[in-house]
Amino acid sequence: MKALFAQNQLDTQRPLVTESVKRAVVSTARDSWEVYFSRLFPATGSVGTGVQILAVSHTGIKLLRMDRGSREAGGQLRVLRTYSFADILFVTIPSQNMLEFNLASEKVILFSARAHQVKTLVDDFILELKKDSDYVVAVRNFLPEDPSLLAFHKGDIIHLQRLEPPRMGYSAGCVVRKKVVYLEELRPRGPDFGWRFGTIHGRVGRFPSELVQPAAAPDFLQLPAEPGRGRAAAVAAAVASTAAAREVGRRREGPPVRTGSADRGEDGLALPPYTMLEFAQKYFRDPRRRPQDGLRLKSKEGRESRTLEDMLCFTKTPLQESLIELSDSSLNKMATDMFLAVMRFMGDAPLKGQSELDVLCTLLKLCGDHEVMRDECYCQVVKQITDNTSTKQDSCQRGWRLLYIVAAYHSCSEVLQPHLIRFLQDVSRTRGLPFHGIAKACEQNLQKTLRFGGRLELPSSMELRAMLAGRSSKRQLFLLPGGLERHLKIKTCTVALDVVEEICAEMALTRPEAFHEYVIFVVTNQGQHVCPLSRSAYILDVASEMEQVDGGYMLWFRRVLWDQPLKFENELYVTMHYNQALPDYLKGLFSSVPASRPSEQELQQVSKLASLQHRVKDHFYLPSLREVQEYIPALLYHTMAGSAWLNLVSQHRQQTQALSPHQARAQFLGLLSAAPMFGSSFFFIQSCSNVAVLAPCILAVNQNGLNFLSIETHELMVKFPLKEIQSTRTQRPTASSSYPYVELTLGDVAAQCTMQLQLEQVRAGEVLGGHGLSLSPAGPGAVSCGGCARGEPAQCPG
Repeated sequence: MKALFAQNQLDTQRPLVTESVKRAVVSTARDSWEVYFSRLFPATGSVGTGVQILAVSHTGIKLLRMDRGSREAGGQLRVLRTYSFADILFVTIPSQNMLEFNLASEKVILFSARAHQVKTLVDDFILELKKDSDYVVAVRNFLPEDPSLLAFHKGDIIHLQRLEPPRMGYSAGCVVRKKVVYLEELRPRGPDFGWRFGTIHGRVGRFPSELVQPAAAPDFLQLPAEPGRGRAAAVAAAVASTAAAREVGRRREGPPVRTGSADRGEDGLALPPYTMLEFAQKYFRDPRRRPQDGLRLKSKEGRESRTLEDMLCFTKTPLQESLIELSDSSLNKMATDMFLAVMRFMGDAPLKGQSELDVLCTLLKLCGDHEVMRDECYCQVVKQITDNTSTKQDSCQRGWRLLYIVAAYHSCSEVLQPHLIRFLQDVSRTRGLPFHGIAKACEQNLQKTLRFGGRLELPSSMELRAMLAGRSSKRQLFLLPGGLERHLKIKTCTVALDVVEEICAEMALTRPEAFHEYVIFVVTNQGQHVCPLSRSAYILDVASEMEQVDGGYMLWFRRVLWDQPLKFENELYVTMHYNQALPDYLKGLFSSVPASRPSEQELQQVSKLASLQHRVKDHFYLPSLREVQEYIPALLYHTMAGSAWLNLVSQHRQQTQALSPHQARAQFLGLLSAAPMFGSSFFFIQSCSNVAVLAPCILAVNQNGLNFLSIETHELMVKFPLKEIQSTRTQRPTASSSYPYVELTLGDVAAQCTMQLQLEQVRAGEVLGGHGLSLSPAGPGAVSCGGCARGEPAQCPG
């Protein structure tokens, strides 16, 4: 612009004199100033680069960020990503304030309070630019075996040509509406014409019209010179796998349309689908541009050249630029640093004062901070373990260990996912290959990470040494009610749900509905702090975190929901539930205390339960007076003399002696399950902000809702159904308060009220997790485990 002003001798004192100079100034500003002719909208997104502003102009959309500290007073706008309108297939608003840009090879998720204005503006631009355009964009892959048809991938821009008429003496036709119609009889581009004719990358041919849609004319889009060049696949990878897109639910691209059995590569050779070589063909840098990693081969013409296969094979020298084509120079520098870390971990480059753990943490942190680099990391590791010719004996083995670790922490994009999984499956299914076992473990880690999000805590030096030595699991103690112990094998990617499923399987429970009723709790501070684990919490992450806080932590397994009917066949199942229910029964929490002497029916029920408890201990002798007192809830025991209770219990001795301890436990549970509050979790409430609740009292949380019981008689005072609970929040003790409290939002959207419950210190965390008042996945009315080891609030869906 300065040169234009100087050329025309223009300054603030001299007005523009001719229309041509005015047009030249405007044209130069439009073409050289990136965001000058743009409409700006506030926006946020999860592309990993801090998007703050969305700019929409005649050329497309740009993601911007305001960089502070520049010479300009208010900062300077920095362009993070640019997408032309030719890249945008369509724009949708899946939910309020959410924009989903469906591009040729990715999805971009943004959030803006002006989402509807953005969509209207973008749609208007796209509609105008597509008018009278002779270009179309592919919305599906088309990979025919017939060379006369035009092959292309989703996102390719095709230049339409007039369909060549059939040669003299020949008739060409196609099926239209269930009858054969000759092309000679069809008007070109008529309404029934199902094929188009076009050119791409120097190739011409016919293709189905339903696989494309109109695209902008080439006067403002720049076509790539080679297939796949100029597309930042790593950026597509990062955006396509954002958490926002996962929450809304992405619509995956359907399988490619194939009339043959193979893709066609750049050199005309067939590439099998979903191989790493096919991924490289689409998204790697052009291997013929210049050697970048020191690997030089001679082509038949005698020129220096390099193939995609070379880029996917081991190299002894560091990369000079990324494998995946990245336009951002800072990301490119990051990729070279990442590759050097890979080489150092594998032993192919000196550590230079760093430990293996330092190198690994650097690598994992790069992937964690920059989601766009995760695909690059996977490709680099795959490269170094492919045809590994290192002079270091354990280089390849350490490379596989590194892949195993990375797969446990970070997922890849949906773009890379099928190719990477295919690579791992090909190795794991070939028994003769030396690394087929760890390849299967890598695939399992990756599948777990894709499902649960990946590990959060960096591995300890002890865990890293174990993994490098080939030990990928440890024994972890889990405590069941009654002091039962289970030492389970915990792998790198074992989550709380895996532990629940394993213990449930031991109890002969195999249905998912049953798994939702059990929770793993982490217990610290000598049992004073109890916190539930999210089902997606990684056990080794929890162990690492707790060892730094409290080396004496414990992991408990408990049942928190009682929706499924009791089963009495499996001994572990019966013992575990008996041990969990017994303490609450002996506290008298399952029934109210009568004002006077219990009824005859209640006396017989309590005395039989006492006799069953005696048989559970495998005793055949008549219980002593002291033992009878231990078997009966204290509030009930004091309503009669001890000798009277002993006489009642002895009446049931003959029936219970014929039972085994397992049968006695089963009968005990069967009788107790009829109690009104059976299946509840109980909490002592110090105070309550609701005047209808007389505190202190006892809170019983079960499938029916919140039941507030009298502390003296255990009678029901107030009840709140679960459907009235909108949300919960747990506040831990502060410096000014030694007691935690739970804040509940009750009512509907129109009329809501808040109730605060102040709890005793012990087991307060169970309110948040075990009975966090958040509805379970099974449906309304079920209480489930919410929150996690990090104290996240549980939410109740409306």
